[in-house]
Amino acid sequence: MDAETAEKERISYGFWSFLLQAPFNFVSQHLRRYTPNLVSLSVFLLFIPLICTLSLSAGVIVWRNIAVGWQIPLYLQYGDGVQPFAHAVLADLTARQSYNIVLQLVVPSTDSNFALGNFMNSLTLSTINHKTLAAVRRPAIAIPPKSSYFSSKTHLVTIEIPMLDSFVPETAQVAVDVKIGRQDVWKGIGNGEGRELSVYSASLKGILVHKGIRGLVTRFPTTFSIICSAIFFAILFSILSACLLPSVLQSASSRDTNESPKPPEDSEQKSEQKPSTLLADDHQYPDDSSDTETDASELQGEKEVKPSKSARRRKRRSAKNRIVSEGSVNALSARYLYER
Repeated sequence: MDAETAEKERISYGFWSFLLQAPFNFVSQHLRRYTPNLVSLSVFLLFIPLICTLSLSAGVIVWRNIAVGWQIPLYLQYGDGVQPFAHAVLADLTARQSYNIVLQLVVPSTDSNFALGNFMNSLTLSTINHKTLAAVRRPAIAIPPKSSYFSSKTHLVTIEIPMLDSFVPETAQVAVDVKIGRQDVWKGIGNGEGRELSVYSASLKGILVHKGIRGLVTRFPTTFSIICSAIFFAILFSILSACLLPSVLQSASSRDTNESPKPPEDSEQKSEQKPSTLLADDHQYPDDSSDTETDASELQGEKEVKPSKSARRRKRRSAKNRIVSEGSVNALSARYLYER
């Protein structure tokens, strides 16, 4: 029983070892010469998803950093000073990008607002450290809207006041101070109702100024992001190809060198037999029985001994050289006899 158990274990071990070694044997026998190419292809396929991810990330980063227009609400404070005022902070601005800054007011279409006439609007832009970047005052007036027979009377009037043209912020965060109304605080208009401007809502807008290459980028942000992503992908793909191409070419050249076909022996024998045949046809040498018997004996000896291919090849060459030399001697002797 012990011998049978040991035999079964040995057979089982041999079977499982054969199954485990079969893939490696197949690879070593059939795929060994393609191993460099397979390794290069595997590395290439592993890096392609990484390259795609990096390219998409680059496009998203470019798209997020392209300057865009902005609009922030202003919450005016009434009763705390001579004029209504508001404070705000502009965050995430793009440095060295030009903006046209516009103050937008939505006012009720009331007689008091229309009776106020011209009023002033002041805007001060400064850094977080209270360094003044720009300060400007602009006049404005509320005009009643045109009435129409086919439309009802509007209750709100929108006033847009250009404050700054082509303003370039020095920092990404800018503090904003806005004041609206007259500083003289007139009370003599009508019954005193024209002292302040009634405002429904106020906001400050930044409109991009498209100039040069930056203007093209800000005008078509999505297209430019796609182009940047494609360029980044092309650069990474070229670098990866340049790193892997030499190894692929080297392995291909070495494989071609190892697999270069050797010329067949039959063609070589035919090429060696052609000169003797041509000489025999041109000169028409007479038959020599002694040479024929010698050649027959040599051929019989070669068949009996069965020498190697190289030995047979050398014997054939020596026989051919001898035939050529004898033919040349016979030709010279025949010519000499003919001349005599």
